[in-house]
Amino acid sequence: MRIAILTALAEDPDQRGRKRAFRIFAGRTILSHQLDCAIDLGCESVACLVGGLGQDVIACQHRAEAVGVRFQAIEDLRRLSGLVKAGDDVFVIADGLLPSAVEAVGQLAERPAVLTFPIDPALRLGFERIDGERAWAGMLRTRGQAVERLSDLPPDADAASALLRIALQAGSRQTPLDPALLANGDWLQRADQATILAREKRWISEQVSPVSFAAPGLATAERIGGRLARDIVGTRFERVPLFAAVGAGVLAGLLAVIGKPLVALSLGTIMAALLPLAGVVQRLGRVPRNRARRFGVDATLRAGADLLLVALIGLNMPVQGPDWLRLFIPTLLFGLLRLGEHLTLQSETRGRPASWHALYADRIVLLAVLLPAAFFGIAQFACAALSLLVLGSLFLRDAGERELTAG
Repeated sequence: MRIAILTALAEDPDQRGRKRAFRIFAGRTILSHQLDCAIDLGCESVACLVGGLGQDVIACQHRAEAVGVRFQAIEDLRRLSGLVKAGDDVFVIADGLLPSAVEAVGQLAERPAVLTFPIDPALRLGFERIDGERAWAGMLRTRGQAVERLSDLPPDADAASALLRIALQAGSRQTPLDPALLANGDWLQRADQATILAREKRWISEQVSPVSFAAPGLATAERIGGRLARDIVGTRFERVPLFAAVGAGVLAGLLAVIGKPLVALSLGTIMAALLPLAGVVQRLGRVPRNRARRFGVDATLRAGADLLLVALIGLNMPVQGPDWLRLFIPTLLFGLLRLGEHLTLQSETRGRPASWHALYADRIVLLAVLLPAAFFGIAQFACAALSLLVLGSLFLRDAGERELTAG
């Protein structure tokens, strides 16, 4: 079994009475991000040394249980030996460490090791010295029998430091990390609040990868979502943007049924603006092991929103000819947009430039054109014209790719 040992006992030097592990990073505590790292490493159980069962610890427990990981908050160092068996794989993360999960998983997933940095600059950045040349990076993997020796130590001993010494005495290999992680601020220990905030901004941009302003509506919504996530991820308001988007869609459908198609389309536009914003918040708040399932929910919501928008746009078209024609033209438009997304996504996977992809997905810009057209009674003409533009862009994209391939 893989077991992670975390600690939340060190005091925050910037805030008296607050633990370093409970500093907020991207809307959640550093301890919560350490938990995500443990989940990425495949840990089935997490033991956390704490000074009391507060709200931050309970939030981590719920987060772990949501993906089937056992989380135990303990206050006595000696209890660790009863939780870990000799044959277990034990992962240790130092108190308050904010690691790069990618580096941690890459170095510790395959074999036991003690991660290290060069003594300079690691020592002055708060990392623990191993010898004259190296400092501990704050993470290690060892065997379970090392934990049994903790019962010989005083109750107030630092579990992480003790396990580091035990692992080194047992001859654990030392694996150096790239010092650029320290220079870039991607691996932090005892950092001040300004450094954490700078890292937070970079981390959010890396996780979200907001689209360029070639798709202005989508780009604006995603950047607003990234800023909002810093305030609401990990709180009871985390799902408010998602519920607001779904609520706007449901209300739009009800208004369409009672004969208010233009007002319904206006609410549909609000839904289209809220969905990418809610998607950013959801991506930043989701648990690593649960990621694939919740991405599926996002795709389902997008598909449902497109079907609703097709119906709302069709209801805002004048009745000329058979009724099915009112739905055919917006269906054709959204089908071409979906086709454009798919084709450009394939181009990206083959390493070719695909700058049109975000614009095909930008429903906010689309509705910014169609809503006024519906108000003036020319939605049918606008949909047909946009369909021709999208179709033409697909041919131009195809021709451009052929030239790149030929070249």
